[in-house]
Amino acid sequence: MRGHRIRPGKPCPFSIAHRCSIYGERPRDPCREFICGWLIASSPLPEWMRPDKSDMILLAANFTWHGLPVDVAVAAGTRPKQKALDWLKKFASEKKRLLIYQIGEDWFAFGPPAFQAEISERVRKGETLWAD
Repeated sequence: MRGHRIRPGKPCPFSIAHRCSIYGERPRDPCREFICGWLIASSPLPEWMRPDKSDMILLAANFTWHGLPVDVAVAAGTRPKQKALDWLKKFASEKKRLLIYQIGEDWFAFGPPAFQAEISERVRKGETLWAD
């Protein structure tokens, strides 16, 4: 789009003050098809976890690892707010979910040591961390 590659997991170059500057002509994939975890009707996320308030976009249950749902928190800016990360970690622990989250260009895994090791290895190899 206009010389930029738009893809999940990367900050959008057309997001200005948390608003889409090309809304009317935004691409089908990923923009028009994407549904943020916060917008899902059954979402357990509180109001203050809205992307423009938490500085993150949640890809809820994006894939599974050994039968457990894995949520992916993509930074909307440099890093998600600490309050949001703390809430997601507590939620993951209570609901038997796993979490991958972004701070700057780095990715981190929250869950059992084997999950953390596998995600770290995938990051090291430059592999995609979530489902497309």
